[in-house]
Amino acid sequence: MNKAIRYGLVCLCVLIPILLLAQEPKEKVRMQWTRLGADAQIDNDFFSHVFRLRKNAGAFSKLELRINGIFFLDLIIVQYEDGKSWSPKEYPTFAIRTSYLVVLPDSEKNIKTVEIRYHDVGGPINKAAVSLWGGRAKKPKG
Repeated sequence: MNKAIRYGLVCLCVLIPILLLAQEPKEKVRMQWTRLGADAQIDNDFFSHVFRLRKNAGAFSKLELRINGIFFLDLIIVQYEDGKSWSPKEYPTFAIRTSYLVVLPDSEKNIKTVEIRYHDVGGPINKAAVSLWGGRAKKPKG
C-alpha cells in the first residue's frame, strides 16, 4: 500500500473519533407555543393577510403557520416593534397542507405584525384557515 494512502488512513482513524466526541448531542429544547391572534380565512380573492400581535405578546424564537386547507406560500414578512423587518430567504416549492415552521434569527425582539403572501388556495371550496403560533423555549420548573 502506498505510504500516502496509509498515512491518510491513519489520520482518518485518529481524527474521526475525536471529531465525533467533540460533537456533543444537543439537548432537545421543549417549546411553549402561544396562539397569536384569530384564524385567518384565506381564499383566491386576496393574496395576503396580516396577523397583528398584541403589545405584550413578547418575543419568540419560532413561528408556525397551522393550516386547515391548502395553499402555496410566497412570502412571510415579520415586522418587529423596533421598525425592522425580516423575511426567510427560502420557501417551500410545494403546497402547504398542515403546517410551516419558521425559525427566527433574533429571538429577543418583540414582533408587531406577521404578513403572509400566498397563491392558489386549493381544496374543495377554495378556502383555507390559517392560524399563527409563536414558540419560545419553555422555562425549566423550579
